[in-house]
Parts: sequence; structure tokens; C-alpha cells
Amino acid sequence: MTELGELKIWGTTEGSDKSLKLDEISILANAEVIRALGVFLINAAYEMDANDVEHMHLQDSIANFSYKNHVDVIAINQEKVKLDNN
Repeated sequence: MTELGELKIWGTTEGSDKSLKLDEISILANAEVIRALGVFLINAAYEMDANDVEHMHLQDSIANFSYKNHVDVIAINQEKVKLDNN
């Protein structure tokens, strides 16, 4: 099994902008969507390493992004941003 470094996940409930620290996430999607999400995360990691990017939004990477049909995923570079749950 692969070892994983520090990982914290925050989220918001629909219609709210208050961040909540989450214990787990569930992704309900088909295999194609999950692959596209994986590509987004790999590309975000590359941009963080190569170009010192602070964060990236899925909505900026998907041509047909719609809040009606999608949820935004934000990859945040923990080397640049420190979040707390206050």
C-alpha cells in the first residue's frame, strides 16, 4: 500500500460558504468522470511543483463546468497556504 503524507479536506454544504473540515469524502461519478478528476489533480500537482501555483480550481479546467451539474474541486498547495478550521 502507498503511504500518504499529510492530507486535510475541507468542504462546504450546498448554498453555504462556511468551510467544514471533513473526515471523509465520497465521489459519486462514472469512471470517465473520476479519470478526468484524477487528471485535474495530477496537473494541479505539476503546476504547484513547476510554477509555484497556490491553488487551482476544477471549474477553470473543465469546458462545460456548471454548478448545476458539477462541484468545484480546489487543489491547494500546502506549501503556500495554511488553512485552519476557524
